[in-house]
Amino acid sequence: MKPLSLYIHVPFCASKCAYCDFASWPNRDGAWRRYFEALWRELERWRERLRGHEAATVFFGGGTPTLVDTPYIAETLERARAVVPFAQNVEITLEGNPGTLTPEKLAAYRKVGVNRLSLGAQSFDDGLLKSLGRIHTAAQVGEAVAMAREAGFKNLNLDLMYGLPGQAMDQWQRTLDAAAALGVEHISAYSLIVEDGTPMAARVASGEAVIPDDDAVNAMQRAAVDRLARAGYGRYEISNYARPGRECRHNLVYWLRGDYLGLGCAAHSLFEGRRFHSPVGLEDYLAGGGAEEVQELTEADAREETVMLATRTARGLDLADWQARFGVPFERGREAALARLEAGGLVERRDGFLQLTLRGLELHNAVVLELLGDE
Repeated sequence: MKPLSLYIHVPFCASKCAYCDFASWPNRDGAWRRYFEALWRELERWRERLRGHEAATVFFGGGTPTLVDTPYIAETLERARAVVPFAQNVEITLEGNPGTLTPEKLAAYRKVGVNRLSLGAQSFDDGLLKSLGRIHTAAQVGEAVAMAREAGFKNLNLDLMYGLPGQAMDQWQRTLDAAAALGVEHISAYSLIVEDGTPMAARVASGEAVIPDDDAVNAMQRAAVDRLARAGYGRYEISNYARPGRECRHNLVYWLRGDYLGLGCAAHSLFEGRRFHSPVGLEDYLAGGGAEEVQELTEADAREETVMLATRTARGLDLADWQARFGVPFERGREAALARLEAGGLVERRDGFLQLTLRGLELHNAVVLELLGDE
């Protein structure tokens, strides 16, 4: 059986966060039924194409999947299992907002097979949470973790954000320590990206919000590496930290360019050498629009993506695998670039892998451009 990962997009939320440019819509409860019926029809259309595959991971993202009524999640999993068998050790992740969880919901998720929760904590500072437009408080994060443990969840992630307007280093350090103190298995720590068209972008442009400069952001990233390491979390990707054996298997598929199928509006896929995505607009998706922007990947595309994605991970780029896949040593034609990067302390070769150093990861985009050269 060929391994496959399923991503299922749930585009509904209680309110739109100030920084969010994802395909998500608040106050659309009346569209829930139509949306999931469209998603189930899309899933059914893949039945024949997925013969010979099995789902190794399933990830419900959003939006806020924990906002919708639990039967929608349950029926989606039931229908997915009928289309493509799930691996015995399948990882099923559900994203959620701490302010939307109840013991009843959590018990229902466990009953239908969800075995990993990813909670959008973002901060343990109530002032920062309010400025971001989050609907939960810092205290509710701890309450959600306790409820999840009581329901039997043994694999929890907390999403955190740094580089926020007005965020001081000591606030970020307290957030890191608070997250680690809850004993979750995984922590994702993302730097704020100010996206065009968001309320946050308008605040920054007007001067109402001032984001930390690059040096401050890098210092926060280093604080995360240091404090989380001391708390037992290994950094296995630029923004992700896990206790041993608790790396997110679904996200590793993205970074290692495995096959994944995205279902739901704006969901992206990489399947059998093609990249494509569903209609971005909710109404377009509900109208039954098919895949958009189908891209047949060339070998040059595959090489570029492999460099860009593999170098995000602590494991790095597998040099033997590169030669097996592309027929030439990775070093060929890159001797000068590698010498410059190694001399600058940005990359190192170790045990058959090309890995970025701490400084190299901070300058990831520049390092990738240097490695790609004339690709």
